[in-house]
Amino acid sequence: YEARNLMLQAGRRENTVLESIVAFCMANPYQAADGSKSLTEDVTRWNALLDAAAKARGVKGDAPVSPWAGDALAARVPVRIGEFGPLTYQNDNVLLERLGAERYGKIKLLNSEATPLFNVQDQSELYAYEIVNFVDGTRTVGQIRDAVAAEYGPLSLDLVADYLNACVEARIMSWK
Repeated sequence: YEARNLMLQAGRRENTVLESIVAFCMANPYQAADGSKSLTEDVTRWNALLDAAAKARGVKGDAPVSPWAGDALAARVPVRIGEFGPLTYQNDNVLLERLGAERYGKIKLLNSEATPLFNVQDQSELYAYEIVNFVDGTRTVGQIRDAVAAEYGPLSLDLVADYLNACVEARIMSWK
């Protein structure tokens, strides 16, 4: 699943870059469509190679689905309340200020007991920063998780949802 997610997210990112370049150059939109089709075909080819490698290793069944498929938590859509920048900037920490030290310490993504690997690698705040960046009022918690996982590596849906719940409690976001 993670390999397919990485391919999907890379394809989306490259298609967005292509559309931006075409718009910037005021090129023919059909050129973007041709390029987009080519990128989609590339992703399809890579997924076929992934499937073949998985079958060679004895994996059976169809293409994998997300472990949280059908989970109501994954379908929730967070929405920003107003415009704001990073939640941590220099010495300011918006969540800590709004939630207090006790509640802040219980945010699973930032809690060293809950995420020792992220904390050892000093990655928790990087993941948190990207989670907020992907909140656009249309992406679900599952889609945000997948986008962040493609950028920095897999993380559980629970960590993303818990972090977003803390943002809702801090009145930085709300649920659609």
